[in-house]
Amino acid sequence: MSFSTDIRRFALATNTTLHEASKGIKLNLFRGVINDTRYDTGRLKGNWQTSTGQPKYGEIDRLDKTGTKAIAEATKNVTADGVDYMTNNLSYAKVWEEKDGMVAKNIARIERNVKEAVSDAKN
Repeated sequence: MSFSTDIRRFALATNTTLHEASKGIKLNLFRGVINDTRYDTGRLKGNWQTSTGQPKYGEIDRLDKTGTKAIAEATKNVTADGVDYMTNNLSYAKVWEEKDGMVAKNIARIERNVKEAVSDAKN
């Protein structure tokens, strides 16, 4: 079964529209990544950028120790049915992803939660 099929089933299981489920899942993923990103000065956490249609390619000068600014941007930019991107173009973002897996572990978490919701709905 594909993940897109799981999302459709998730929408049915949670009594939401496909658009609401899709947007909610993306926001949940993006929030998780931002919250799990290390911070010292807040620059790495603050450089998470969201966009629709194509990724962002530059760095931004935003310090955000708590992640609230990056989360607010994601909440504003994420669409229900578009292709949304979340990028962090700091040169050391990849190093911290390799060490901490903030993106990988949140993708796995989302996939697991969607599959569990679908499975629970079947029972």
